[in-house]
Amino acid sequence: MSLEKKIVDYDTYKQEIEHWLELKGETKYLEFVKILEEHHIKITWETLKDTYRYDKRLLVNCFKYLSFYEEFLRAQIWNISQDSYNSLAEEYLKKIIDEVIKNEATILYKEFDIQCLKENKEYINLLRNQVSHNKIILNIQRNNKDIKDILIAFRDCLPKSYQKGYVNDINNCCKGLKLSKDIIIELE
Repeated sequence: MSLEKKIVDYDTYKQEIEHWLELKGETKYLEFVKILEEHHIKITWETLKDTYRYDKRLLVNCFKYLSFYEEFLRAQIWNISQDSYNSLAEEYLKKIIDEVIKNEATILYKEFDIQCLKENKEYINLLRNQVSHNKIILNIQRNNKDIKDILIAFRDCLPKSYQKGYVNDINNCCKGLKLSKDIIIELE
């Protein structure tokens, strides 16, 4: 079904909508329509475009912290081994996580919880893949965990000194946007 039939004020914003559809694709906007419909939210252009923007802000902030986290985990291995820079620099997050877990007893940095990493490595890797492939963040789900659960799992695996900044950045993604409270992710 086309967006024209889904957006209640399509005719009012037709030119703007068509501009963005040419740039971003109707198919992706229809995925956001599904998210809004699941939450029984009236689909106006403003609500739809702000939901898209919100998702993009979540993606960008997750990217920032995932990039740091990948570097942080590599550093934990380098700090205890003779691995060359290049040997780990080319590896994916999943393999680096496995390497940290394998070396748990010798990891020196104690400001993060390796047990939490063990329990949540699948979710962190899922989040990393969604972000890396520029997929929609709001509809991530796995094993009865939704995006909020996954963002919390990632928060808990970050070093303690990064958790507050992460929570603030995620919570601020909704600033200046007109969103339903049903969609906003509020972390503590």
